[in-house]
Amino acid sequence: MTGATLETERFVEREVIGRGGSGVVIRAFDKDILREVAIKVLDPDLVGDGSEIERFAEEAQISGQLEHPNIVPVYEFGVDLRGRRFLCMKLVQGITLEDALHRHGDARLDADRLADLLQVFVKVCDAVSFAHSRGVIHRDLKPSNIMISDFGQVYVLDWGIALLTPRGPGGDGARVRVSRDGGERLEELSPGSVLGTAYYMAPEQLAGDNARIDERTDVFALGATLYQVLAGRPPLTGEMVRAIWTRQTPPPIPPPDAVAPAGRVPVELAKIATRAMSFDPQARYASVEDLRRDVALFQRGAWDLPRLKLPAGSTVVRHGEPGKAAYVILEGRCGVYRVDEGEETELRVLGPGDVFGEAAVFSDKPRTASVKAVTDVVLQVVTSEVLSNAVGLNSWVGAFVRALADRFRDVDERLRIAERTGRAPESRH
Repeated sequence: MTGATLETERFVEREVIGRGGSGVVIRAFDKDILREVAIKVLDPDLVGDGSEIERFAEEAQISGQLEHPNIVPVYEFGVDLRGRRFLCMKLVQGITLEDALHRHGDARLDADRLADLLQVFVKVCDAVSFAHSRGVIHRDLKPSNIMISDFGQVYVLDWGIALLTPRGPGGDGARVRVSRDGGERLEELSPGSVLGTAYYMAPEQLAGDNARIDERTDVFALGATLYQVLAGRPPLTGEMVRAIWTRQTPPPIPPPDAVAPAGRVPVELAKIATRAMSFDPQARYASVEDLRRDVALFQRGAWDLPRLKLPAGSTVVRHGEPGKAAYVILEGRCGVYRVDEGEETELRVLGPGDVFGEAAVFSDKPRTASVKAVTDVVLQVVTSEVLSNAVGLNSWVGAFVRALADRFRDVDERLRIAERTGRAPESRH
């Protein structure tokens, strides 16, 4: 690329802060408004390429119409004193998501840090979902095109190969428009052309099946971005890319929890990323909003758990049975009973919001009491698998939980013996 400099009366060039295939990004000072800005300048070698000029103009028009808190604002699209096109945008100071992942290494999977990274991911989904509502598909979503500012703002960058679709829930006034008649992009007129970053691209995009590209293509790239957050590397390998290019069956993408250090990746998150990256578009999330919802639900710990409705008098759990599930009372009341030598003694009554059955699940030992419905009840069922995924029973946290559950059962058993014998329970350490 030939050295590209900016020559205007209004902007003073400071330094080059980025380079791409069609231009450079310059840090500059706006003398009129007295602020630092980012200016993308078209490579001088491309000034005679009509398609590149048109694509550059369309990038300005598309990103300029996508007014969203997580999309970089466009200030101006102009021509400098030497006749070169430039795009003036907000200067975002911070690091890319890719740089952040490299910097954190395996520590990215620490609970607090992963929570922060998931919040970044949700904001990216917000931006892409908004773009889809305006009829725009990004097509180059990846960690290096996501900027995290010094004060926590998140921005989706580089709409240079964005695609306008003929669909969209918004009316004509809400849809993004470009000056080209019909709103088509040049590459869609040439089947087989491939634009994007191979290791994050959906198979239909990578194979050049441009007619099949839709919102689910961005879903795949977002899943690939989430995959890199979890696994520490992109999902696609050179072998997979070559297979897709040659229209052969690629090897499956290994689950992120199989790539990352053992026990560090929450199983539910791994399932979300894997579904988003299904090679078959029909098997992916139907929309970015659906993907975003599942990640947000994971953050809140509110998976779609089954509900159980039982009439008064029903036995929910029975003393001595294995603990395969715990329960949250949503409606009604339940009584906890202990059976000693054939006699049933009520211990306490539970109401909405109370939890029971978790000790047996965590300790993997039989129930120590029975629970019956005092009134008609609605219960949320939390299976042992869900609890394992949520708490991470294979991790050090799980070891503490199991130890506490075993200790609770031990204390409970000694109290029962003391009640039967009339002697104080022995202290154990």
